[in-house]
Amino acid sequence: MAGLFGARLALAAVDYDEHVDAVERETAALAAAFGAAPLEARVPTCPDWSLRDLAEHVAQVTAFWTHILCEGMGRPKTPYAERAPDPGVDAWYAALGAHLVAELRATPPTTTIWTWVEHDKSACYAARRCANELAVHRYDAQTAAGSPQPIAGPLAADAIEEIFVMIAARDDPHDGGGQVLGVRATDSRDRWTITLAPEGPQLARGDGDAGLTLSGAVSDLALALFGRPTIGPVDPSGDREILDAWYREFTFG
Repeated sequence: MAGLFGARLALAAVDYDEHVDAVERETAALAAAFGAAPLEARVPTCPDWSLRDLAEHVAQVTAFWTHILCEGMGRPKTPYAERAPDPGVDAWYAALGAHLVAELRATPPTTTIWTWVEHDKSACYAARRCANELAVHRYDAQTAAGSPQPIAGPLAADAIEEIFVMIAARDDPHDGGGQVLGVRATDSRDRWTITLAPEGPQLARGDGDAGLTLSGAVSDLALALFGRPTIGPVDPSGDREILDAWYREFTFG
């Protein structure tokens, strides 16, 4: 087992251009999903939200990072309408997504920007954060229309690792008792060991001595760790209370 990951988590094997390509794909898929169901439809994976709520949340995230990139490069901020139009929500969000992609492509990856983590103040952080958040919320939006699609394998693996960047940046209390959760992809060589340490969850690449092991396609593993129902099966082997302990440590709305 190699490479303990926590607050100093390094980037996974997805580079800046790949993250930007993923943002382009996910924003296009989000726009299509927002237009595929009524805006008042409930989102099964986020039961407190309507599709309108989700669209406006995702639009806010998209515009936020667009403006952060504009500030970093000294460019004027792109204005946006906060209220999702109906009809026309798909075109409204497609335009927002296109602005974000354009800013990412026009911004060198080493550009200094504001972020909420001390170890990475670069545009790379924004590209990664956007790619992974938009992928999960794209899945959410597609569930409202009854047609969820998996997250691309390399991006799903990256999303799993980025969880621990998010956890390290949060000022949340932890109550881990040393439980160990193994995560094993059946469609790639990806393996992780998560330790629910008292100071917060820690991630290591590779197999470890786990009290519970989750096995499945890497997209389904990412969805499970983000608290989403999966498309394919995820097989739990061991003490299932460890998964409940994980959800006490990490939630993603």
